[in-house]
Amino acid sequence: MISLARSFNARTPFLALRAVRQFSSPTSAEIRGKLKDDLKTAMKTKDALKAKVIRAVMAEVLNAEKANPDRFNDSMIMPIIQKAVAQRHDSATQYTAAGREDLAVAEVKEREILEVYLPTQLTEAEVDEKLKVALEALGDKANIGSIMKEFYTKVEKASVKGDVVSARAKALLASRS
Repeated sequence: MISLARSFNARTPFLALRAVRQFSSPTSAEIRGKLKDDLKTAMKTKDALKAKVIRAVMAEVLNAEKANPDRFNDSMIMPIIQKAVAQRHDSATQYTAAGREDLAVAEVKEREILEVYLPTQLTEAEVDEKLKVALEALGDKANIGSIMKEFYTKVEKASVKGDVVSARAKALLASRS
């Protein structure tokens, strides 16, 4: 990469360093690589909708990285995708309420394209099981905050909805008292 940096202008070493930082961990490389590969496939098969959606997500990730280049890490990519899925879900709901089924269908298709990149969601039974393990680890000093903290040390945030975990943790604490 250094030999390439010498053949370009003075700004290129910064770009070379940026490329190394961008793919520093396997999680980032997997997500970004999957997005890039799927974009190439969509372009080759002339799937304009899929290409548009993937480009939009990649642009959001790039914008988030540019906004906080020093603090940006791999864990920020999943929330961006989750936010995009939630936006499309809300838009589809609003379009349906307004009687615009054609736009609602388009939003649902976009949401389905993005949901492929999200991890599978844990069931309530799995959440309960992991919460019980966290509660046992904490013992008598357990409160809602410490349970949630212990739970999220063992579970990826993107694989579970926060409101479900909170409700199940509160129910578990109430049944314990």
